[in-house]
Amino acid sequence: MNKTKRHHMVETVIVICEGSSEYVYLQELNRFFRANHIPLAFSGQVIGTGAYKAAVNRYRDIRRQMKNAEIVIWVDKDIYLDSQKRLYDNKPPVIPDFMFSRMNFEDFLALHMDRKSMFKWQKVCEEHHHFSEPMCSAVYLPLFKVSCFEHYKKGKLPFKINEETLSRLFANLKRKHVRFKCDFGDFLKERLNIVLEQYE
Repeated sequence: MNKTKRHHMVETVIVICEGSSEYVYLQELNRFFRANHIPLAFSGQVIGTGAYKAAVNRYRDIRRQMKNAEIVIWVDKDIYLDSQKRLYDNKPPVIPDFMFSRMNFEDFLALHMDRKSMFKWQKVCEEHHHFSEPMCSAVYLPLFKVSCFEHYKKGKLPFKINEETLSRLFANLKRKHVRFKCDFGDFLKERLNIVLEQYE
């Protein structure tokens, strides 16, 4: 990943996110950007839930206050296969498409691991039918700790964001047989590429 040492105006994207885990991730991203003189920042706005109406209401509140801001919505996909599906399917065009972590934030974290470890977690998820009937946190958290990060706690990032972990994320998102997906991860790569190309 190229770095730029010149000072440029920072491009800020408002990210309406589900909880403290996403917020901490965004803060760690911002630390990485500052350390590497990358003129990009994410302003996390925590909803406290991934529910459709809460996300849309927060979006509308922020849009009223900041008419020209770039705003994205990042939530977990799991409940949008079930209770929130009909609401989202009828989303009005003025509300942007949500960015989903498939199926949850922990699956997104797994994409930052090396290929072997990531596929180990994918196998556990497949054995528990996670991709058709997502596991609840009471089920997946103990499995996630055994398979991925032993001391993991929600709201705390189990690794540092650096060039290595971001490179793993972007590489895993491109792998053909990876079933975990994250729209925010794709968005992050796209925005980083744009910013770095502009200021090379």
